[in-house]
Amino acid sequence: MLTYVLLALVSAVAMASSGIIARFSGLSAAELTFYRLAVGALCLLVFVACTGRIKTLKGKPDWRMAVNGVLLVGFMLTFLSAIEYISLANAIMLVYLAPPLSAFVAHWLLDERLDLPDSSLIALSFFGFAMLQQFKFDLVLHADQFPGLVFGLMSLLAYSGFLLLNRRSLPAHSQLQRTFYQLVIGACCMLPVLGAIPVPDQQTLIWVALAGLFPGFMAIYCAIVALQHLPTRVYATLAYMEPVTVIIAGWWLFHEALTLLQLAGVVLIMLTGLALAARHKPARAVQQLLEGKTQPLIKTADPDI
Repeated sequence: MLTYVLLALVSAVAMASSGIIARFSGLSAAELTFYRLAVGALCLLVFVACTGRIKTLKGKPDWRMAVNGVLLVGFMLTFLSAIEYISLANAIMLVYLAPPLSAFVAHWLLDERLDLPDSSLIALSFFGFAMLQQFKFDLVLHADQFPGLVFGLMSLLAYSGFLLLNRRSLPAHSQLQRTFYQLVIGACCMLPVLGAIPVPDQQTLIWVALAGLFPGFMAIYCAIVALQHLPTRVYATLAYMEPVTVIIAGWWLFHEALTLLQLAGVVLIMLTGLALAARHKPARAVQQLLEGKTQPLIKTADPDI
């Protein structure tokens, strides 16, 4: 369990690095999205080649990989479209309704039963996220902001679908294979909206490589592996480390103010994540297995880890 908790945290931090890369590199939103997907797939290809696991990528992608590739790029693009019409705080609030929504949907569709303590911790984690935003939400939207609301809801649904479908992947497909095809399919979906991409110069190439390595390959791969092994409610709470990382990076790198309210939100999110992970530690799963209440999820060691 600890390994997968750490992978979920690595994914959240790597996801958050896209904002830092965007600010330093000057890449447009469409360029950054394409590079993190396309170069991310290339980084994964190099990784499996260097580790002698190129065979793990063989085989045709199933419909889940194809849909998840579309959902991945859809989540990114609709969020970027939303902030053109509504405030960043409102757009982020809509997107980060996805983790708790996914946890509650998993309760009904994936038989991941939520009890009162789990539900309370998820609610507390979202409250901590609202504290990060300093409760600055525009509850009344004007008519010209309606498209932003629609794009924000689309981003919310795409992110939720991405989380849930990666929980229901087939065991026959390795995490490396699923990550590779989702990145490739997502990058192909970006091609029609890119137009003519200027050739990156030598300095920009560094940011292109970082975009592919961290918010591309590492973030998506770690997310897919963690989602395969962690209950949705645990991953959903740990996902809030992404906005936490963004807030801390803004304070550390760009000298943005970090208020006591935001700091309290950081602490609350970390505590709820630890509490949920502790409630679902391996010992509990082993005890249920011995009592005959569940079946083992994994029969052999995961070759991708």
